[in-house]
Amino acid sequence: MTDPEVLGTGPRDVSGSPGERVSRLERVRGELGNPLFRNAYALMLNGGLTGLLGLGFWIAARHFHSHDDFGRNAAVIQAIMYIGGLTTLSYVLMRFLPQAGRSSGRLIVATYLFGAVLAALAGVFFLASLAWWDSPNFDHLTRPGNAVLFLVFIVAWNIFTQQDSSLTGLRHAPWVPVKNTVYGLVKFGFLAVLAWTFAPSDGILLATMLPVLLLVVPVDVVVFRRLLPEHVALTRRLHRTPTPREIGRYLQGDFVGTVASHSAINFIPLLVAAKVTEATNGYFAMAWIFGLMLDLLALNMAMSLTVEGSFDTENLARTCRDALRRTLMLLVPVSLLMALVAPYVLGLPFLFGPGFLHHAGPVLTLLALSTLPKALIELYVGVLRVRSRTRLVALIQVVRFAGVLVGVAVWVSDANLEAVGWSVLAVQSAVALTVLPALRRIIRPAPAVPAPARGGEEGER
Repeated sequence: MTDPEVLGTGPRDVSGSPGERVSRLERVRGELGNPLFRNAYALMLNGGLTGLLGLGFWIAARHFHSHDDFGRNAAVIQAIMYIGGLTTLSYVLMRFLPQAGRSSGRLIVATYLFGAVLAALAGVFFLASLAWWDSPNFDHLTRPGNAVLFLVFIVAWNIFTQQDSSLTGLRHAPWVPVKNTVYGLVKFGFLAVLAWTFAPSDGILLATMLPVLLLVVPVDVVVFRRLLPEHVALTRRLHRTPTPREIGRYLQGDFVGTVASHSAINFIPLLVAAKVTEATNGYFAMAWIFGLMLDLLALNMAMSLTVEGSFDTENLARTCRDALRRTLMLLVPVSLLMALVAPYVLGLPFLFGPGFLHHAGPVLTLLALSTLPKALIELYVGVLRVRSRTRLVALIQVVRFAGVLVGVAVWVSDANLEAVGWSVLAVQSAVALTVLPALRRIIRPAPAVPAPARGGEEGER
């Protein structure tokens, strides 16, 4: 008689045996062996490390600088990130690099040049419109020296941001947290030096942007000298050079959608900065940054879904199901914890103080809750990008941005800062309910194909 233990049908030891530990290790290896999860987890790790380093940076900055300097520096940094990221072609890189083969290098260079030139022009337009903003947070940018430095930072941030998309599109997303962790650590050193030397009032801005200038060239050396040749060799058989017409058609919808999505993240805080005082803006900026940390969990999984879905279009439904399952498993507990606990922790006297809890605590709670419906939207948008349905992507992103924009423009003030959170939560929830039926159809498993009947053959026998 065969031993049931050999067949695996007998009782198993569940007390942590070596076999079980090996099985767990194999499951972890299998999870990380899946490029969808490996790249998504790398991007999430990047978000987590960046968030922790950012928390430490802003806490230190708050203790080095006054309330007004803190809020003004935060507003200018937000302007640089908005304008510098406005013209990035991140999703073009993630959509076409997996298939571009030996054309990948030309595609990266073209997107860098396109994005940087347009970012500089957008920066000039912003400087010319400072009178319209009429905000003390931006008054000092009227000086020529500050204006030139502002434009240099915008161009550098544009390329620095597109590098993350290049690394992700080349399927080397684990490099992204390495790059941004180094950046986060270097910022601390600059902050400490600048706070006590020649730039005490602008130390936060310079500590944020000078490391970008230092790192942008070394990162591109890694991309072009090491990762790009490897990618070209691995994808030689998949080589498919995207035509300018194909990229242009993709951009017709994707660029509009990307601008709207980027504006929802980076223009909204600019508008808030123009409507509130410097001190209030400092509190709001922290709530917004921590809300974005949660958004990145969903957004990074959607980015990975776009890359892997483009690489393997036949298994898109299964890839989307896996992405949705992992996103909800991670996001639900983290979002609830952030909503219920984070405002009180950040309001402790040795962090941002009771003023944060009073002014920005409700905003952070509402932003954390809005992350859950946003996750569904981002995954649906990721599938649409794989299918090149970029006009629908644009429509979704424009509706989200416009809805929040109206809420902020009409209701936000120093006394009603939480209107930002209510606007975001209401708009994200409404759009999520609208796209949910379509997302369910996408992730539905394909019906099994019945095996051909063999009755006739058996009858002949």
